[in-house]
Amino acid sequence: PVFVAVTPEPQTAEGAADAVERAVRADVEAFGLREPLLRRPSPGWALSDVTPALHAVLDGAAVGGRWDVSSLVALDGLVDEKLRAGLLSLLHGPSWPPEKGADPAYWCDGSFSDTLSGGPASSGVGLRPARLAALCAEGRDTPPAVAELEARVGAYLRAVDAASGGGGVDVCRMPEAAFGPEVTPLAANAPVSSDGEAYGWHIDADPALLPPSPWTDCFGRYPNRSPGKPRFVTALVYLSPEWRWPEWGAQTRCLDPPTGEVLAVPPAPGRLLLMDQDISHAVTAPAAAAGDTPRYSLVLKLCLHSHRGSVAPPLAMPGWSPPSASGSAPRLKG
Repeated sequence: PVFVAVTPEPQTAEGAADAVERAVRADVEAFGLREPLLRRPSPGWALSDVTPALHAVLDGAAVGGRWDVSSLVALDGLVDEKLRAGLLSLLHGPSWPPEKGADPAYWCDGSFSDTLSGGPASSGVGLRPARLAALCAEGRDTPPAVAELEARVGAYLRAVDAASGGGGVDVCRMPEAAFGPEVTPLAANAPVSSDGEAYGWHIDADPALLPPSPWTDCFGRYPNRSPGKPRFVTALVYLSPEWRWPEWGAQTRCLDPPTGEVLAVPPAPGRLLLMDQDISHAVTAPAAAAGDTPRYSLVLKLCLHSHRGSVAPPLAMPGWSPPSASGSAPRLKG
């Protein structure tokens, strides 16, 4: 990115650097590029309720002289039954039984899209535009269940950062200025068995591949997890009140491109999957045994801004068991 400033007097190198820093800060504020989720979780829920169901790394590669891997962690207990039910209630009418299928007043065929350029992820049933807009509302208009989800995810990630010796982290929604209005910070999905092979491999985002925007003006293009740069992370919540695993299938598949190895994340009611947005992944349609029952999920897209420029904000508690290394990731040292 190039910033140009016109000043009445010649500038020293230090003065020019200060002018650029002020210009970046002004753009960050003007375009809402770093607006932390500051709500506190409601009483009755505690971080001690959260346990890891799966923790893995994959897609290893040498990047800038370091060995880089993508991470994912599946968490149980962050979304309890009350919050799961509250989030699912945003996806259907009050008298509609969710196990009957996607409520046609809320959903329509072919409208699901959570990537910039469409493609394989832009198929299947998605929320109608007005319903999606209501789900993504901000400030006082944020649905209470979404606000509580954001509060808990934020509290968890800040606790992980603190336990890892970080200097603090701002957990933010993906701003519209990064991609434009066609990529929303929240999305929902309701695949059913009849979808078959409708869902292909895709990534949610990669900061190295962003279009020109105020985001790239301020932060540039860079590999995800680059120290000192915002980390792009997806939080996916499984919302179906019942899911019989493995009979009903519908796992989230994560691909290690160098080896072709696939890691499957089993869905469970209320389970939350945190993963880097540049992980190649795919929805799996439910098995025939699920009948017409959809596997509901809600996706929240986040940017993590570390207060300390030398590290990328972590996703898992340091005291948990080390992650399993899939595909090309075992080259990870330490």
